[in-house]
Amino acid sequence: MAQDTRSVGETHTYTVVPESGTNTLLWAITGNNGEGVSWDLQGGTALNDAAIQILWKQPGTYTLTFTEKESHGGIECSTIKTAEVNVGDDFDVVIADATIAVDCATTAANTDITFVLSKTNGATDWTFDYQTVGFGAGNEIAATGVNASGDTHSLVISVPNTTDGGDKTFKVQITNVKDSFGNDTVTGDDETANVTIYGLPDTGDITFN
Repeated sequence: MAQDTRSVGETHTYTVVPESGTNTLLWAITGNNGEGVSWDLQGGTALNDAAIQILWKQPGTYTLTFTEKESHGGIECSTIKTAEVNVGDDFDVVIADATIAVDCATTAANTDITFVLSKTNGATDWTFDYQTVGFGAGNEIAATGVNASGDTHSLVISVPNTTDGGDKTFKVQITNVKDSFGNDTVTGDDETANVTIYGLPDTGDITFN
């Protein structure tokens, strides 16, 4: 049995050269939850083609079976070829540290800090939850089910500035990361290093004596 290794979210073409174009061809894919859940045909291919293109949606071990059937009057002869495909449980998302580790507050009401999330494997579309840690109970900034698409996503967190010259130090945690196929990330939660927003000097107004 031939063997192949793939990743969740990967599309691959499998091809067999039949003896005759007039013979009956048929593929079967067994393992996990079947077509529409664990895998999908792509590129307009069908199970009776000599080549099929499969999008692997869930990790697991699958068996590809290709049957070529040749008719001789009332007798049918078949050749069967099989291959095993191991689809890895390798969908993952990590969040990088802030694009700046420290910054000064602005005169605006908020300071925007950007964090970049990077995805490997899995579906194109995915979601995640996030929360800041460091501002204290009732002051953390959080959101659930944030939509993302592609291999990277920029998360911009708008932090309210203090008016008393104080500093703010916090980090960001991501949780509950899932792709649109229903896969969870391999490593689960991830978090950044701390970022500090330094308060502006609490300078008094100019007075006229």
